[in-house]
Amino acid sequence: MTQALTGIVIAGVLAACWVLGRPKRNILRSTDASGIAALNRGQMELVIPSDGSNSSNQGSQDTVVLPAASDRRGRHQLLQQLEQQFRAGGEQRRTAMAICQLWCHREALPLIRRGLRDADQVVAQLAAEAMSHFRGRSSLPVASPQPLKLPRNVSRMR
Repeated sequence: MTQALTGIVIAGVLAACWVLGRPKRNILRSTDASGIAALNRGQMELVIPSDGSNSSNQGSQDTVVLPAASDRRGRHQLLQQLEQQFRAGGEQRRTAMAICQLWCHREALPLIRRGLRDADQVVAQLAAEAMSHFRGRSSLPVASPQPLKLPRNVSRMR
């Protein structure tokens, strides 16, 4: 009996190694994604103007592209840009607060909170207007209130 179980276990281990050791099949082997990427870049250049005038020594940008909610990389880049503008001070700090007010995203809350404590009254006013979007009800789903349950032994309560 023990020899039979040992044989079954060894056969199972060999079958598992054979299944896991097989080379994976590429489903889209014939699809070349470089052509699709080039097409996407061409379409994006038509929509988003890529001027050589936007340089780092210019200070503030005239147009800001706000990222979509699903674009993590774009959100991260925008937050870094806003952080740099906020550290620069002056007009750039006001611009950063105005962008935060337009963006209305939760990831900008730490920057908005710092803007509330800023010495510049314009920055503080813009931060207060940006914070007004987040005041009130939270956007977290609230569970429906459950009805009160009666005690287990109601006869003792009466």
